[in-house]
Amino acid sequence: MTILHPMSRRRFNAVIGASLAWPLAAHAQAFPSKPIRILVPFAAGGPTDLMARAVGKSLSTSMGQPVIVENKPGGGGVIAMSEVARLPADGHTLVFPSILAVTNPALMANYPFDTLRDFSPLTVVGYIPHALVVRPDFAAKDLPALVAMAKANPGSINYGSSGNGTSAHLGAALFAQRADIKVTHVPYRGAAPAVQDLLGGQIQFMFLDMSSALAQIKTGKLRALAVAPARRFAGLPDVPTVAEQGYPGFDVHGWYGLFARSGTPAPVMQTLYAEVKKALESAEIRDLFENYGIEAGGMTPEQYTELVRKDLGLWKRTVDQLGITLQ
Repeated sequence: MTILHPMSRRRFNAVIGASLAWPLAAHAQAFPSKPIRILVPFAAGGPTDLMARAVGKSLSTSMGQPVIVENKPGGGGVIAMSEVARLPADGHTLVFPSILAVTNPALMANYPFDTLRDFSPLTVVGYIPHALVVRPDFAAKDLPALVAMAKANPGSINYGSSGNGTSAHLGAALFAQRADIKVTHVPYRGAAPAVQDLLGGQIQFMFLDMSSALAQIKTGKLRALAVAPARRFAGLPDVPTVAEQGYPGFDVHGWYGLFARSGTPAPVMQTLYAEVKKALESAEIRDLFENYGIEAGGMTPEQYTELVRKDLGLWKRTVDQLGITLQ
């Protein structure tokens, strides 16, 4: 057995440490070695597509490789996420789901993924808060008045959503539970037909994402009684939160973030995160997002992982308690 002199041992450890660190450093320096793909689980033209293309354009400039945004709608995001899950964990293909990455595991009996086992959260790109909106001439002028109306007429008030199991549906159902009111859910195929029926009086209120609601609220076509996140939305500073109006702790937030395949090397994740965060801090992207009612994100992968873990628990409990299914 060879005994190393103390000085020799230190040199030995330094050499071994450097040799172990070199592959990771080399991996980070070599990334990206080919075009980066961002898979969007929705059709072109929506807010997710807009965010992906804005960030992709910035990344292609800063990282010296083309960034290709591909729309792969269908299956509640499963089609796009499946492709990332079966490709190499090298950071060259990312997926950009909405909050469906944490709601679908609760809603789908045979959801094929474990979100935190199969994917590595990178960062939230943007938040799109929901507003509880009514038509301008609706009798209730604030949230307590809406709740009082619903309690005086159980089952007579309808609320709409952009689809069964969407964050708009789940948020409104959670609010109804907290307020202890009996209201009827009417799902639509998208926000536009729901808003049309809201204005026509077929439904009385809905939780509407700010990218669809902001312009209509500012022009007086819709009236906002509350916003769903824990803090007020900067674009509508005079509209109080649900929590402020008697429901402390209520915090429904729609986030849109990037995921890599699990096992992607930490240096690659850090490189991607640094470049995405830099893009999100640019005035160009912040101004673009603000015009569409989107708040820029940028939390670290560790913070995003914690958010995903928290929301997986929240929506599992909510769906189980309310008996919500996709059927």
